[in-house]
Amino acid sequence: MNSPDFDLARLPQLFVADPQRLAVARRRQAAVWRGERPDRWPIVFSAPLTAAQREIPAPDLAQAFHDPAMMLCSQVRGACAVANAAADGVPSIRGNYGVGVLLSCLGLGQEVFPDRMPWPRQHFTREQIARIGPDDIRIQGTFARGLEFMRLARQVMGDRLALYCMDTQGPLDLAHLLLGDDFFLLLHDDPGLARHVLEIALALGIRAHLWMKEISGEPLGQMHHSNAIYAENMGIRICEDTTAIIGPAAVDQFAVPYTVRLARHFGGAWLHYCGRSDYLTQVACALPEIRGLNFGHIPGHEHDHVFEDDMQRCLDSGTVYFGPWPRRPGESGRAYLQRLHAWARRGCLIPVGDPALGADGFADVASALDFWYSL
Repeated sequence: MNSPDFDLARLPQLFVADPQRLAVARRRQAAVWRGERPDRWPIVFSAPLTAAQREIPAPDLAQAFHDPAMMLCSQVRGACAVANAAADGVPSIRGNYGVGVLLSCLGLGQEVFPDRMPWPRQHFTREQIARIGPDDIRIQGTFARGLEFMRLARQVMGDRLALYCMDTQGPLDLAHLLLGDDFFLLLHDDPGLARHVLEIALALGIRAHLWMKEISGEPLGQMHHSNAIYAENMGIRICEDTTAIIGPAAVDQFAVPYTVRLARHFGGAWLHYCGRSDYLTQVACALPEIRGLNFGHIPGHEHDHVFEDDMQRCLDSGTVYFGPWPRRPGESGRAYLQRLHAWARRGCLIPVGDPALGADGFADVASALDFWYSL
């Protein structure tokens, strides 16, 4: 269990989180996800690592991919930053094996890089996928390595640090990854085969989550996620990055039915996609199975989303937005947190906030947190 230069047995002592403070954070977040009012509106901050925590190795993405011990070190470093803030984030870790990790359950691999996330370049042909069924799904390849990591994490960290599910894409995203860009043509050329692929993707998503939750010990309808989230009325995250770039008719016909079935199996879900798709946002907010939203803000396009419009849509639909919003040019730290709090106190936002340290902000994370709670 030791890496060449670091003893993993040190990790439980280096990860310092007050159990009572974590209980408060869980209670606050769970209340917001249920549509209830907590004692204080939660916000997630990160704080700098201590000198001792900085001794934990920080491997590159390829080193972590190939070495479970290094993966654990990388993940615990991130969890320490959230715990150190003593805000309302609930630290958690996962095997960070990329968007194609589930594809390995059908025998496909990924290309691994030191400076960016793994990417699947292997795809099935139409003829191959037509011969594949749910019974072909099995634990193997990178997914098996991910389960081994989860067992290692549980062995080293015990119950001190929650495990969350690996990078699980939604059914339509998985279908796209299984076939590559030919999947887009399939939607028009052969809708029946497209639905066959989506059924495989749905079965893959359900089975993979069940296998991971068996190790984490987490109930199907409850979740930790993203080194921050805790909820008691939903069990998974669903990614819809591919869904965000197809037309409304295709969203309704090929994405929504399978997303709903996956979410229902786990008592609800929150939904992530990168970029901006107002139609997808509207659809997600209208689905009772979807409890929350998160956008991946594209670098250089951080302000494409209209903050007030999206928050109003969440408020009107009873949806919770979870995640960061960029500071506006020239916006002070106080003005930034006041803008977020105006929506958070209405129950539609759990922000992953910028503590706004420096001349136009706060002296430290604790000062930013005190200001937030004073609002």
